Amino acid sequence: MKTIARLATALWILAAAAPLCADPPSPALRESEVAFMYASTPEAYKVYGATFVAWGGADTKESVKLHHDLGIRCTGSVWCLTAGAKPLHDDPKLREAVGLDIEGSPIAVPWLFDQVHEGQKSLFGNTNHPAFREHVKANVRKVMAGGADGLHVDDHLGVASPALWYGGGFDDFSLAAFRTYLAAKVDPARLKAAGVEDPAALDYGAFVRRFAKTAEEVKRKGEEIPLFKEWKEFHLEAAASFVEELRAVAAEAAGHPVLLSANACLGNDSHHHVVPRLTHVVCEVWFEAGKGTKSLDGALHAFEAAERLGRPLACTASGHDWAHVKARGAVELARFWIALTYASGQRFMVPHPKKQWCFDDKQGTHWYEAPVEEYAPLYRFVRSSAAVLDGYRTAKEIAVTTPEGIIARPRVKGSAVAIHLVSADYDAEKDRIGPKKDVRLGIRGLPAAVAPAGRMARLLRPGAEPLELPLAVEGDQVTVRVPEAGLWSILAIE
Repeated sequence: MKTIARLATALWILAAAAPLCADPPSPALRESEVAFMYASTPEAYKVYGATFVAWGGADTKESVKLHHDLGIRCTGSVWCLTAGAKPLHDDPKLREAVGLDIEGSPIAVPWLFDQVHEGQKSLFGNTNHPAFREHVKANVRKVMAGGADGLHVDDHLGVASPALWYGGGFDDFSLAAFRTYLAAKVDPARLKAAGVEDPAALDYGAFVRRFAKTAEEVKRKGEEIPLFKEWKEFHLEAAASFVEELRAVAAEAAGHPVLLSANACLGNDSHHHVVPRLTHVVCEVWFEAGKGTKSLDGALHAFEAAERLGRPLACTASGHDWAHVKARGAVELARFWIALTYASGQRFMVPHPKKQWCFDDKQGTHWYEAPVEEYAPLYRFVRSSAAVLDGYRTAKEIAVTTPEGIIARPRVKGSAVAIHLVSADYDAEKDRIGPKKDVRLGIRGLPAAVAPAGRMARLLRPGAEPLELPLAVEGDQVTVRVPEAGLWSILAIE
């Protein structure tokens, strides 16, 4: 019977058809969306102008009604990482449904070192095991029973995570499904070259132990092991397939079609498998807070990936970033993240007034109470600037020269242009971004319809009245002088 169950699971894992969300009819999130990460109070929603709750919290009919009455779309959330220390302690079936390494040992989640119940550690759940799959589905039914607009899947990789990075994924159900995957998707000539004549008879765990006998060896030698690339691809496809399956479970529980997001770390190719199956992405982005504004590649790559993959992003900073903000009171640095994200066409979720997740290696999980008065004005600016945010795309054809310390992000909608100016001139000691005076911009590549000399542009800034500024033509570029550029300005040329 176990063999039959494993074969059935293998078919379930690989049963995904074309992605359900391959071509969403319209963006799931507008560029001017103001999203909370977790549910909050009506008072906080109103101060910020909230339009969406992205990471769950609307689990009941009463909660969904509260959000809808405020004009806010909302979500339920489910966790594919682990069943949690207490459920694992209490339920032997869940203890069997965990990720195993090449030695047959369960794998603890490294960043949940502080989440222990009566000696039971938090172990990676096995999203290829029927018991854990049903555990996750039951949680989906619970959080979507109130009819929320969407489902968010947290740690969507499930057992693919230990398979990729911790020498894991070698349980019977994954091994059986891998045999099916090899037979269906891998060229027989490649299998033969790896020494596999019959994939249906392959025990890939035993095969791998010929090259690496411990989890540490698998981590070190993985790329040298035959078919290990296919092993990782299989696990990633299986994880993405399960997320898609959860969407159907969520829609049935909610009684209507639902939005679907996952905590997919954009910019990391391993996380991109799931993206075509989603309506949007909700994730953490690394801003490297300890380096101030001098190391932004992680964030900018995530924003570029969202645009390239065609899925809108609502993000927050990493737990380490927020731990830095909390420890140092670095509010202005966090305000910079918000401005840069919206200037790049994405959305930065509201720093939660009571429960913004922080993490560091000493304290583990802890929380930041983000001061509303510091952050809300930026979000009110987002809502009031919707006309120059919504529907605009990155304009690679437009080049903007700026003084040092000013980041320019040109965006277009038809012939309308919005040039976002974000100051990265950050003093970490004072936690301050100083305004720059008399900023001269040189602009090339403007649409002809908005380029003539004498045309006026509007300068929009948080907490200030719009300014009308004249454009001038100097040689092959259009120039404009901005009297003062603070944290974030938008130059609208229409």
